[in-house]
Amino acid sequence: MVVEHLCGIGRRDALERTAHLLLELSVRLTLVTRGTRDGFACPLTQYHLADALGLSAVHVNRVLRELRERGLLTFQKGKVTIHDFDRLVDLVEFDLAYLDQEGPLLQ
Repeated sequence: MVVEHLCGIGRRDALERTAHLLLELSVRLTLVTRGTRDGFACPLTQYHLADALGLSAVHVNRVLRELRERGLLTFQKGKVTIHDFDRLVDLVEFDLAYLDQEGPLLQ
């Protein structure tokens, strides 16, 4: 899992890193029945996301706007709504295997 995160920082651009983090949160929360493929409660701020991703809050704001404009996801009022899970997975080449979990989440 650490290798996936380190590679993600070096290989993914800001949009891909942000989308990947939000997908990972979605999958993890779904596994513990606190979210779904369609979204989840997210008390994190854009500043928290920026710190976690190594980006500025302004850049995270731009990335979230682009994801919204592409019709992929919306992050507002403490909630992440995923509008097109499959396209988001394709965009970031998300692979559930590194989480060492099984299930129908990506099907």
